[in-house]
Amino acid sequence: MKQFRVINLEEDFKEVHEFTITVDMNNNGHEEFTLYRSKSETWSEPHRGEEVLKIIDTGDQYVFPKREFAGDVGYDKFAELFILLNFINKTERMPIYRGRIEEIKPDKTFEI
Repeated sequence: MKQFRVINLEEDFKEVHEFTITVDMNNNGHEEFTLYRSKSETWSEPHRGEEVLKIIDTGDQYVFPKREFAGDVGYDKFAELFILLNFINKTERMPIYRGRIEEIKPDKTFEI
């Protein structure tokens, strides 16, 4: 198993260990990426070290075992998903996506 710290930069430029990511193989031979809350004082005592999100790479697709992304999704869950997907995109042998996004602006408008 590999472990990685997720460091958040707060407004006062203070670094905080906010999450831990683990990468492991499950019993089916599929890679699992799990996001945990850190054990730091950032979180209240009962939530320290708690698993918040898991993504399983089956080789054909990504599986969210908790099925928590249907309906309304809070900003906190979206941020956790962003962190884990960003980690997978930056570290895996096949990135999810590489490219850029450009704003489209009309150069000129002609009236006819």
